[in-house]
Amino acid sequence: MDLTIHVQDATEDFAREVLAMFAGVEGVTAAMQEAPDTVWTADRAYRLLRHSNTRVQLFMSQLVQGDGWLDAYAYREKWGQNSLRGPSAALTKAIKRGAKEGWWSPDIPNPVRPTTPDPQKGWSKTAGYYLDEEHLPAFRAAWERRVQENNGGGPRLIEDIDDDPDDLGDKA
Repeated sequence: MDLTIHVQDATEDFAREVLAMFAGVEGVTAAMQEAPDTVWTADRAYRLLRHSNTRVQLFMSQLVQGDGWLDAYAYREKWGQNSLRGPSAALTKAIKRGAKEGWWSPDIPNPVRPTTPDPQKGWSKTAGYYLDEEHLPAFRAAWERRVQENNGGGPRLIEDIDDDPDDLGDKA
């Protein structure tokens, strides 16, 4: 006989009590599965930045520099009206790719959330993006590491990109 009990959002103490009820029963094997590690650390954030295209790096740098807020209208004004077509989807793909590579849990959350559209500025355009406050320190540390790494002459820094959106390349 195989019995599976799934208790969602239980405290660790409660889960141990449930397992203790079955301890010692002949033919019953009890196991407790640890919750997946879904925390964005500075190392994970760095790896995400390192393995993302330029558009995602620009997007994330602006979120970090804005203390977790990216004003979509100001971003579009500087980088072009189509500049936000792609970065959030590419970010999601990079997160899924990292989970597939085993760099983090498939359950790790996307650290970025869009706002709802502003009806006065265009019904279908997102007003902005938030980098969740709990993830901001990890991404700030990762971005600082990325900047230090590039000051040694590696790939161009986001700050070195001209105001021309074509500088972002065709990757989305």
